[in-house]
Amino acid sequence: MLSRLIRHEWKETWRIPAISCIVILALTLVCFICFRRMQPPADASAINAGAFVIMMLYCLLVSCIGIVMTIFIAIRFYRNLYTEEGYLMHTLPVTPRQLVVSKMLVAVLWMFVLSLLTLWAICCILLFGVPAMVNVDMTIVGQFLRQYFPQIFGMGPVAFLLFYVVLSLVSSFSGVLLVYAAISLGQLFSRHKVMASILCYIGFSMLIQTVTTLLMTPSLTRLVLTEDLVETTTGIPAYFGSYMREILLLSMAGSAICAVISYILTEYIMSRQLNLD
Repeated sequence: MLSRLIRHEWKETWRIPAISCIVILALTLVCFICFRRMQPPADASAINAGAFVIMMLYCLLVSCIGIVMTIFIAIRFYRNLYTEEGYLMHTLPVTPRQLVVSKMLVAVLWMFVLSLLTLWAICCILLFGVPAMVNVDMTIVGQFLRQYFPQIFGMGPVAFLLFYVVLSLVSSFSGVLLVYAAISLGQLFSRHKVMASILCYIGFSMLIQTVTTLLMTPSLTRLVLTEDLVETTTGIPAYFGSYMREILLLSMAGSAICAVISYILTEYIMSRQLNLD
């Protein structure tokens, strides 16, 4: 039955995420064409304002697409399980766990694909946009990154890429399940359930941000107090690579814990405290 739920969820939700991916690809192509037609400023200290505006607008639009996807996932979950449709869904011969898992897997897959596509698109835009925005030799920049990549990120390029893929997957689970938990908790209120869900989401996000900031403080303090440099020409603190690695590991651990807690809360409310409109 779980496989049938997943197939149904996929058929009902694939259009908006697919359109979002197509829009990102189209925006990337348009920006690429614009950057190829631009000339970098002659002065090394000057900035091409047109290229800068295009790059900022591109990043803003891509961020908005991510927000739209999150809202779409939230609306789908709310309407399908906590409104009139929920009466039908909860009469099916399935468990609350199967309902949550079927929606979670489809939503996480799309969020994961969107995050990887967004990273690829932004990297492409930076690769072609930076030379159009400032007078810089990208060959020198590329050599610098290859040489000092471990000192900057605390791991090699291949390890970083693999780690980022895993981090994106874990973050996708965390983001989707956090939305589900906030919506489920909001349904416990007798009135203004949508507003309650939004406030719960904001509260969860603020709590997670506060805890994460507190956990990052010791590493940030050591970074600030570090005076040794990898090389005087680069000015990279010797602790910077370790700091970035700790931040990435902390982000992954925090996302995993948040995902587990959010899932447990969502399933518990749906199983024991279901309150349909």
